Amino acid sequence: MHRRRGRQDPVSCQLCRIKKLKCNRVQPCSNCTARGIDCSFLVPPQRQTATTPPSHSIPELLGRIERLQSMVSRQAPVESISSEVVSNGRHPTQPNLASAANDAVLDHHRAWERESESLENIGTREDSLLPCLSSGLAFRTNSTSEILHSQPSFQIPIPAPNTSPTNNDTIVVFPDYRVAIQLFDNYESRVNHMCRILHTPTVRSLIKAFYLRLKQRQPVPLGQAALLLSLFALSAFFYHPSVDSEVATTGQEAVSLSKALSKGALDVLDHARRSTSGTLEDIQAYILMSFVTFHLDGFSARGRILSTMAISIARDLRLHRLDADDQAKETEPSIRVLIDREIKRRVFWHITTSDWLYATISGPQEGMYFIHPNHIGVNLPRDCLDDDVVMGEDDDSINPRPNGVTFFLERVRLAHLCREMADIVPLETAKLMGMQYESIIALDKKLEAFISSLPFFLSLDTDSRTRSKRLETIYPHIPVMRCAITHAAHSRRCKLHQKFLLRQSLDPRYAYSRRACLESARAVIRAYEEIPGHESPTYATARMGMAIHYMHLAVVVMVMDLCFNRDQADESEIKADVRTVLKKFQDSRGVSLLPDRFLRSLCDILKKHGVYLGVPQTSTADDGSSMTYETRAAYVNGGGDQVQFAQYDANLHVSGDVADPSFDEFWQFVVQGEPNLDSTPWDNMFSALDSRPL
Repeated sequence: MHRRRGRQDPVSCQLCRIKKLKCNRVQPCSNCTARGIDCSFLVPPQRQTATTPPSHSIPELLGRIERLQSMVSRQAPVESISSEVVSNGRHPTQPNLASAANDAVLDHHRAWERESESLENIGTREDSLLPCLSSGLAFRTNSTSEILHSQPSFQIPIPAPNTSPTNNDTIVVFPDYRVAIQLFDNYESRVNHMCRILHTPTVRSLIKAFYLRLKQRQPVPLGQAALLLSLFALSAFFYHPSVDSEVATTGQEAVSLSKALSKGALDVLDHARRSTSGTLEDIQAYILMSFVTFHLDGFSARGRILSTMAISIARDLRLHRLDADDQAKETEPSIRVLIDREIKRRVFWHITTSDWLYATISGPQEGMYFIHPNHIGVNLPRDCLDDDVVMGEDDDSINPRPNGVTFFLERVRLAHLCREMADIVPLETAKLMGMQYESIIALDKKLEAFISSLPFFLSLDTDSRTRSKRLETIYPHIPVMRCAITHAAHSRRCKLHQKFLLRQSLDPRYAYSRRACLESARAVIRAYEEIPGHESPTYATARMGMAIHYMHLAVVVMVMDLCFNRDQADESEIKADVRTVLKKFQDSRGVSLLPDRFLRSLCDILKKHGVYLGVPQTSTADDGSSMTYETRAAYVNGGGDQVQFAQYDANLHVSGDVADPSFDEFWQFVVQGEPNLDSTPWDNMFSALDSRPL
């Protein structure tokens, strides 16, 4: 009777056994090394015995080696190799001989191609040979109060690479190390789930090393400086102040700190643009600064330009060929390579989805995108947390996962639909009216299918909300992600049907577009209202400039319906919805300039078209001039409490403008007679209205 054979393979370490990970059974194993913890085994790992190779005679092996060397030296294709074997009367003893030879030849060809490509690209990626086209930078650290009051306590001039400090250097201020760590912690807990382009453990280590170099007066990489400043600026914008906080004690201090750090980040990016070729950190900094700009300034040209700069640098770094290039296919890449490659995938797909999403929102960029899908050779990111990036297997025990990467991948799905919309739907009204309405319905069905297939914690229906409530105590960022994806999807659905909304009297089929527009507009408003606030719901959501912009697009649809589709059965309900949104804009004016801009334009249009949201005032001037603030209030509240339009101080860059002259002239023309629903000026006017803050 044979004795039972003992275990030859070593057992897994304790961590891999507990977490059910694949252990490589060396001490320390790769999983423990990646997490920075001790690796312990119940049974010490043993060296694995080498497997016995298949038996071949020495003459046979020598013959194979000789034939392979001869094939590689002659660069012979596989077909000629086969014919040579046949002519010599020798049949290969191993069936995979031709395949092995072919692989060797291909590897040699790839090496030649890399050398050729390297020669061809000389001068295309190196830093400029011209002298520096920008003044130098000097970095220093200050406390938050000193940054806000512009009273530096000490200065440490640090020259940027290849520059010398002079009196003309631009001073860039960083918060001190303690504040920097608090801002990063705040970013990780409140912002990271909306912008998954960083590997947070790597960035935490980067902050420590960066400040150490800064204190030792050593040069620091410009890309790293820009990345940290943009991260701190975005975190400060979403920081929840407290009385004893070192970062900000009031909301105004948090916004002011965000603006000060944003200025420093833009200064560094401008210097890097003039003196370097761009790095991955530059792309990440441009992305984060576009977030800051969109939330401070709405969907503005400034933010779109920052996003375009990220696309340009990504193209120069060949991120679009990340998983297509031969050199990227390493057999056993290191942990650092795995992390870098995964973050590059996240960065590339973030700028790609943003590019495609922007193509279907009002503004000068509407109808155009930069990145073509046929040019992309990048895999989608894995749905895993930063700590699990280097793991070979994903934990499917919770699927789908209520994390930022799941939201990220849903955003990618929506972006593909938006790109399809941009390709199919023409911008010109005449061409749009000439296309088959069934094509619009088909796109609408795809958007509906996307919305209905969202994970339950990102859905707005009552059952999904009830299920997600249990998760929101553990994942408090779920409502913000739900609002963001809802706004993005339903605003595109409104945009798809917007021009048909004006023409339902011409074709009864267009009544479907009216229902779709109003349904999606109400969904946008409902998602906005469900974001939990800090001091108040209005305070938190008003600081999200993009959320306010989507709210504006939703209320534009309702205003269009009130102006053109008179005497509808749900008119009073729509007026109530518009009145609610305008009241929210009124309550939000103290935080952002955007609500006041929206409120002015919408109230002017409602008045000039004679649409009252409540009980109208007894008399108003019916000329084409802009309304006074008190008259506007009557059209919002119907004679109730009046809207007090804010008079901002110089720090908020207030504009006291009212309706643009172009709007006044247009309305002066319109009030002279009944509007012509077939005329393109109506489409142009409302297109200008929903992109007015841009």
